[in-house]
Amino acid sequence: MAAREAVRAARREAERPRWRRLLAWPTVFVRSLWHSLWWFARELGEALGELLMTLFALGFVAAVGLLVSAAWQTAPLPTAVLVAGAVAFLVYGGVEFFRERRRGRLTMVAVCAFGFVALWVALPLLPFWPYWLF
Repeated sequence: MAAREAVRAARREAERPRWRRLLAWPTVFVRSLWHSLWWFARELGEALGELLMTLFALGFVAAVGLLVSAAWQTAPLPTAVLVAGAVAFLVYGGVEFFRERRRGRLTMVAVCAFGFVALWVALPLLPFWPYWLF
């Protein structure tokens, strides 16, 4: 079936006048160049977007750490309540991580937050874990 279509396309191309075939290659070249540039721009934009999100996340973590430190010195009880709420959110993410069905964006954010914190906490402990577990 595909071979027949290829033969039909070749015959249609051969039936076209020579001047139309000669004028077709610049448009094909420009079109393929445009698609290549568009793909490159999308990939570059995606990489820059990921870099900006990473920088934003690290800045956010640093700012929250400084605010929690300053808040603890000023008012320890409300700070403890705030930190307890964040820990509850992370526990919710951990519970949802081990479930089969996940629903909603908030759940995915909680699961990602749990995964990030779990890896961040486990990283210093990795040299002490037995290697046969991996």
